[in-house]
Amino acid sequence: MKTDSTSERPRRKQPSKAMLNFLTVLVGLAVLAVGLAYLILNEVPVFAIPLVVTMPIIAAVAFRNIWD
Repeated sequence: MKTDSTSERPRRKQPSKAMLNFLTVLVGLAVLAVGLAYLILNEVPVFAIPLVVTMPIIAAVAFRNIWD
């Protein structure tokens, strides 16, 4: 009889901490570039500027939490 099937699953392989930090920075910079391009190419209200600046941080943290 099996008591706990979740303990028998193999853990997925994680990237090294240096690679994870590098990928997190890349995700943040990519989201920042997309947001700045959107600001430059479109007329957006002034209140959208802080949102575009903070979105890379949110995206990078969300990406980092995938691996934790």
